[in-house]
Amino acid sequence: MISPDTLLNAYIDANIILVLGAVIWAAAQCIIRRTPLKRAHGARLNLLYGVLIIVGVAPFAALALWPQAQALNLNLSDMIVAEYLDGRFAMAPTSFEALLATRDTLIHEITTLSTTTGTLIATILAAGIAFGMIRAAINMSRVRWVIGQSYLWRQSGKVQIRLTDASSIPFSTRGLRRHYVVVPSEMLGHPADLRVALAHEFQHLRQGDLAWEGVLELLRPLFVFNPAMRYWKTQVERQRELACDQGVMQRKHLSAQDYANCLLRVCTNAMQRQGHAAMPVVALVQAKGKRNALFLRHRVLQMIEGGTGQTNRWLIPALLCPLAIAVILSAVTIQRSGDWSQDRLMLSTIVNLERLNSRTMSN
Repeated sequence: MISPDTLLNAYIDANIILVLGAVIWAAAQCIIRRTPLKRAHGARLNLLYGVLIIVGVAPFAALALWPQAQALNLNLSDMIVAEYLDGRFAMAPTSFEALLATRDTLIHEITTLSTTTGTLIATILAAGIAFGMIRAAINMSRVRWVIGQSYLWRQSGKVQIRLTDASSIPFSTRGLRRHYVVVPSEMLGHPADLRVALAHEFQHLRQGDLAWEGVLELLRPLFVFNPAMRYWKTQVERQRELACDQGVMQRKHLSAQDYANCLLRVCTNAMQRQGHAAMPVVALVQAKGKRNALFLRHRVLQMIEGGTGQTNRWLIPALLCPLAIAVILSAVTIQRSGDWSQDRLMLSTIVNLERLNSRTMSN
């Protein structure tokens, strides 16, 4: 049976890898903007999804590569110990040893609830995860309610197109067996907007965005206190909309003006009504909030600037390989040191000598 300490260690590692992956992806944007991927939004979305998969498998890859990493001394804590023994920074040996053991000490306090600090952290963590799960359940029930009260208009295979009066924003979502595209009933009176909305939501189906939205929403409660989770969610939401806009305009040969006018009309209607699409859904547009307004402006500008979205098929693998190496290497370096290395044995000797000297001086 897996011990609570092991589970908590794995959870902490997952949070750290999520942050490191976000940092690596943010840094990679500086390079991506200087490549043909700058306006190839579909390719950038595929690259983003690829990096997310790598972040997900990185902890398991790190465990598999751990023996080789130990042989090459690719461990952050061991590197810090080596730097300390080389005199790179000054600190009392006992204080340095206590600093290295901070994580293990804190994990033990949390899992055993042996201290006030450990109990408080465990309570906050459990309450945050519970709150996230309750919020996700409420949002999912809202989506089910909107779909339940909507009217089936058309159906093609596993995809249902439904009409609703409960939302002023078209959106798509999925269940275990079916995909749903839900549009406001009032759009039937605006064929041009209806065409854009349906094309947009069906493009999300082609891109596989509904599955990714579901996965991110399921993981979100577990990382409720991790700002990197919010960062990844925002990156996916924005990149998939840019990719979807570009894909629809190329497939349907829509003009940027007609497409932008549709988005603006949907936003205007949404601002005037209380009904809105609940999460987890992939909506045509997010109407409320200053950031959403700025992103809508960015979407319109991207439509005007245009772009084919085509790029060399080898460019994504060429960029994904170094990103994968960086993420997995980061995951390897944060692993806990296993066997006692020569440097750690030396540090332990120094600490014992300091303690012995302190006892001698006190006597």
